[in-house]
Amino acid sequence: MENASDAVEIVRWTRKPGDKPIIKFVTFSILAVVLWLILMIFMPALRSVGPAAIFTAVFSAILTIPTVAAQMHLLRGLAKRINDTLTELTGSSDDRISTKQLRKLIKSGEQLPLLINGVPGLRLHVKRVASAKEDGSEKLLAVITVAPVSSGTASFDRLLEAALYGGR
Repeated sequence: MENASDAVEIVRWTRKPGDKPIIKFVTFSILAVVLWLILMIFMPALRSVGPAAIFTAVFSAILTIPTVAAQMHLLRGLAKRINDTLTELTGSSDDRISTKQLRKLIKSGEQLPLLINGVPGLRLHVKRVASAKEDGSEKLLAVITVAPVSSGTASFDRLLEAALYGGR
């Protein structure tokens, strides 16, 4: 991000964004194979490779769906909060961010430049931040920074006034 004196923090997601669905799927697949081996003793129909593969895939997929849904819900909530703040700051509902764009910003770490009443100077930066706690969990952090424009401090003062008072 930028230095702390010019950053305005708008959203700090304090909960862990959730486990990676791929890791959950592999874990549940291993559990499904163990369960299949136990069920195979009592059910002769499960003693071939086809039913075993179908059972493993379906079992793992069903148990992974809540993880995927929780991540999607988290990203939608964060995108809504960011969009509400962007509408307040920019005075325009045109500067909305989709969950797909948000996911891209989180992965790439790049900043999204924004305009306030047509004047550049805001940047949105979203990233994953490791927790200082021992559990090593992560949280999402979204920060909007104000940068002075190259045309001087008078333009920057107008930009800041527009951000603070909505151009009134």
